[in-house]
Order: sequence, then C-alpha cells, then structure tokens
Amino acid sequence: MTPIAINPAPAMTRHLVGKTGVFLEHPVVILDVGARGGFNAEWGVFGDCLRVYCFEPDATECAKLNATAAENVIYLPFALGEKSGPAKLYETALSASSGLYRTNMEFFSRLLNRDNARVVGEKTIQVTPLDEAIAQHGVPPVDFVKLDVEGAELDVLRGGDRCVRSQSLLGVLAEFRFQEEINGSPVFWQLDAHVRQFGFRLFGMQFSHQSRHVLPYEGLQDYRQPSGERFFAYTRHGQVMDGDALYFRDLLLPANRGIRTAAGVAQLLKAASLFEIYSLNDCAAELIIENREALAPYVNCEGLLNLLTPSIRGRNVSYKDYLKEYFNPDPSAVAASTPAESNDVRYLKAHVEHLSAELKATHATISWRIMAPLRWLRRRLRS
Repeated sequence: MTPIAINPAPAMTRHLVGKTGVFLEHPVVILDVGARGGFNAEWGVFGDCLRVYCFEPDATECAKLNATAAENVIYLPFALGEKSGPAKLYETALSASSGLYRTNMEFFSRLLNRDNARVVGEKTIQVTPLDEAIAQHGVPPVDFVKLDVEGAELDVLRGGDRCVRSQSLLGVLAEFRFQEEINGSPVFWQLDAHVRQFGFRLFGMQFSHQSRHVLPYEGLQDYRQPSGERFFAYTRHGQVMDGDALYFRDLLLPANRGIRTAAGVAQLLKAASLFEIYSLNDCAAELIIENREALAPYVNCEGLLNLLTPSIRGRNVSYKDYLKEYFNPDPSAVAASTPAESNDVRYLKAHVEHLSAELKATHATISWRIMAPLRWLRRRLRS
C-alpha cells in the first residue's frame, strides 16, 4: 500500500501556530465527513486554531459524541447526499462498510474481504446536501474537506457546490473506488474530473489491494474488531480496489489566479501549512516565495523557508545553503559524507523494518499468547 505521506514534525506550521498568531482570528476550518472514529491526527498541530465540523447521521450517537468532544470539535446530525430527501442506508456486517450504495455481491463475493460488506440490514434515512447543512449550522468558510463515506464522496461534493467553488477551500482528501463493480458508486476518474473543474489538482494518492478469496495473499496487518474478532481486509498484492486521493488548489495555475489574488495572509499560510502537513514542503516553499511581498510584513519568510528545508547529507542547513549544496555540491564534502545507499539497500532496510513491525504485532496477538505453552512444550520435547 502506498500511503498518503504525513509529515510527523511540521516545524513551520508549529512555528506559525505557536509564535506568530496568524491563525488566531482566522482559525483553520475542516469538514470531516465520516468521522465517527475521531478526526485525523495530523490536523492536531493547529491546536486552538483548529475548528473541525464532523458529520454523524445518527442523532443519538451525535449527541453522545458532542458530549465528550473537545471544544473545537462539533458533530452535526446529518447524513449527506447530493439532494434532500429519503435514501436507503445499507448496514453491513462490518459497520465501517455501511453506506448509501449496496454491495454488489456477485462481484464482491470473489474477494477475501467479502463478508465485511455483506448487507445485514436496511433502513430509510433523510439525506441533506452539504451546502444546506453548512448553512443551517452557520459553519464558517471551509479550508479543507475530508470524505470517507463508502462510495458517496462525489455525491457529497455535488451537494456542496457552493463549498467547493468557494475561494476559501484549499484542499480535499477523499476516499474513492477504482472498480465500479464494488457497489456501483462513482469511481476515481469521475471524482477527479469533478474537482479538477474547480482548479484542484491531484497531489497524493494511497491505494489498496484486495486478494481473490480462492488464493489470498498476506494481509497488511492482523485486522480485529473491537470485540477481538478477526476480519480480513487489505492484502500485500491483488487487484487495486480503492484508496484515498489528496487534492489541493495550485494557486500558481492560471485557473486559480483570481483566488490567489483575493487570498489574504492567513489563507496563504494555511495553504502552506497544509502542504507541509502532507509532506509537500516544496509546494509550501514555492507558495511562500511567490507571495513573499504580501507575506513579508507579517512573517519572516526566510525563517519559514529554513523551517521547511530538509537536512542534506545528515546536516541541518539553511534554505540558501541547501540549494547551494544541492545544485553545486562540494566534491570533498560529498566524498567525506556517508556513501549514498542504493535503491536495493534502502528497499531491504525498509523490508526488515516492516518485518520487525509485523513480528511485534504478531507477538501482541491473543492467539500468540495462548499458544505460548504449546510452543514451550514442543521445544522441550525436541530437546
């Protein structure tokens, strides 16, 4: 699986939040559609300057979540769709797979994870367009949207036309399907075509594999329900099925020139911060450099660039020194530094780390602990 890259230490964003106050009057507003398990951890860097609006269609569950949520997190009691009206919710054996599109078991029964999406119940619910839900609750202009609604992501975006067109919206992180046979929902190319017309471009993608049931590959991990019951999900090989796509508005494109011109300092720095959070430091640096004149009265642009700059040959350097060494390296410094690893060596190291993590996870399972006495007895008998 190729993951969406998350920056574990976004130094520039931490500096902006903790030292400059640029987001105090203009907090970062995020819509999280499909957030029962809690909002994405990477957004926590914004601290008190973060406002997350989550959607939970079950009113009782929504009230329960609001009772324990942080002050800057609000759950809204809406099931979102393209148009207002009744819709059928298909409840599945694995609750996380429930949604507005019914699984096509003629196709899905061929896959290892077929039982997860088996429909065990149906009920009629009321769906509301995103724009209508935003208006009803007075949600401020949105900076970023995350969508994880089992195939209905494009429906939600179509019901949020004003939100998507808004000049404030900087990015979208959406789950998608590659294969229409899964449940008949819109697939990746349709999602991509929809957001591109509003100036968004693809910046990152995570995709997942599913094995055929007749000869399954190794799973990515030991998947367990809260009850401890095992279930099957993503595997190391197999046909690509679904994933997540990360979109941003590239403010330097001619299509987004008007949005860039209208963007204030806070909005430009929000865009740079979101770039950094998703390991796109190069895009953040480019945005700062291209808008240096507008940003300079409020922040130290050179300092921000230094915070975005990666180390080079194991040394922390300034932005200017990084460029100098990158394009015109000192031969003696290069020779003295640790030799660059080959792709094969890097791959083997990563593979060893992965196997170590898998072994640790296996040792933590209930089955491993239960079988420990038998493994001891077998060793004794052999000796």
